[in-house]
Amino acid sequence: MKGTVIHGALGSHNTDMLIIFTAEDEDSAEYKTVEKLLGDDIKALRESKEFTGKKLQAAMLRTPKQAFKKLLLVGLGKKQEVNLETLRRAAGTAVKVAREFSDHLTVPFHDDKAEGLDQAIQAITEGIVLSNYKFLKYKTQGLDEIKQLKRFTIIVEKTEQQEKAKQGLHRGLILGEAANYARDLVNTPASDLNPATMEKEAKRLAREHDLDLTILNEGKLRSRKMEAMLAVGRGSPVKPRLLVLEYKKRKAKEHLIFCGKGVTYDSGGYNLKTKMLEAMKDDMGGAAALMGMLVAIAKLKLPVHVTVIIGAVENMISGNAYKPGDVVKAMNGKTIEVANTDAEGRIVLADCLSYASTLKNDGIIDIATLTGAAMVALGANAAAVCSPTDGIAEGLVAAGDVSGDRAWRIPMWDDYKEDIKSEIADVKNLGFQFYAGIAAGAIFLQEFVKEPKKWAHIDMGAAVNEERERPCIPKGATGWGVRILTNYVENR
Repeated sequence: MKGTVIHGALGSHNTDMLIIFTAEDEDSAEYKTVEKLLGDDIKALRESKEFTGKKLQAAMLRTPKQAFKKLLLVGLGKKQEVNLETLRRAAGTAVKVAREFSDHLTVPFHDDKAEGLDQAIQAITEGIVLSNYKFLKYKTQGLDEIKQLKRFTIIVEKTEQQEKAKQGLHRGLILGEAANYARDLVNTPASDLNPATMEKEAKRLAREHDLDLTILNEGKLRSRKMEAMLAVGRGSPVKPRLLVLEYKKRKAKEHLIFCGKGVTYDSGGYNLKTKMLEAMKDDMGGAAALMGMLVAIAKLKLPVHVTVIIGAVENMISGNAYKPGDVVKAMNGKTIEVANTDAEGRIVLADCLSYASTLKNDGIIDIATLTGAAMVALGANAAAVCSPTDGIAEGLVAAGDVSGDRAWRIPMWDDYKEDIKSEIADVKNLGFQFYAGIAAGAIFLQEFVKEPKKWAHIDMGAAVNEERERPCIPKGATGWGVRILTNYVENR
């Protein structure tokens, strides 16, 4: 999608669709301007209470005598409660209404305060790009009936505001499109995205964004004694591989490593899932988020050093598949009792984290669709964060607040360490029954991190996919993780 910033008076720019944001208890400068231009027409909407400025309320007027042919009003709610996420969602709401009537929209933003202008424009841009997303790769019928925006224009009132606005637009386009890229990966069926094709995609990313790429195939995994990953992948004809992508700039002050669960399909193994099997292509959402993050970091040209480690594997059933009750050994030498083959993500990450711990680093973060417990605790609107270190956990939560990818910290109490102890191995891959599932998963993973104080775990169990339409998120893959992690890396 193409976005443009111009400066000028609100009513002087010819456009088919003008978007005006305003608060419930205080009219915005843009609203006051169109009120003067339209007079009784816009007042009638207020008097009839068809539009009150309530959060995400929308109302449209046809205005054929103006430079803008249609006017869409979108409410922001109480002014004191307006934040970046409000603007993001308001822009998303506008897109879903506006694209039914036009393929181009214009948003005037006449804020006299230079401070925060770039962030506001970035949030609006992200909202537009994220909400306009549709996954059409496999559609062959009715494409001419699908309504999407092709471009949008943002108007600022003063020439000196243009540079800040362009910066915000640039960042918003990059982050929105990177999240949409991650959505494409998650939405792709497992028949077309398996460990082998994920390797091909990693090669494409490396070429396009000048990344270093290391691939550990089955033989190299075996030579490094990464038996945990190999065990999970035994039931599939497509063998697992570890993908290591590195982005490095000379001015980088530290080296951050991210490990992503890349289970391209999860049947549950012999602990076969009884529902949601059709959705299990999304079990590589952690890997997709990290690949999207790399795209964003590269396009923003951030002066950082980041390594992404992806455990790409399928968890399938066959005569050769690993079984409940098996014992497997991770790269760091610790043995794992397989209490449940459907808790495979943590077994894969055991090797990823062990490998990461052999590299010199200033911090390790893993991200995975790890537990159903995260779905129960936080729903689809947020992911769980676990870390023994306050600074890392709080940094991730703060990055989520700014980016719109919400996160919430879950405690890792020592009490639960007993729950992952095994009678026959060092640890087992389940806690006690289904209690404290998020914490149990994190405590298990901590066993494979050399320096836990520099580590955090993100459980995006339900945040990866949405079954209900939201302002910036259509049904299907959400792209969660790209924006929060990019923000975290940039502002750490």
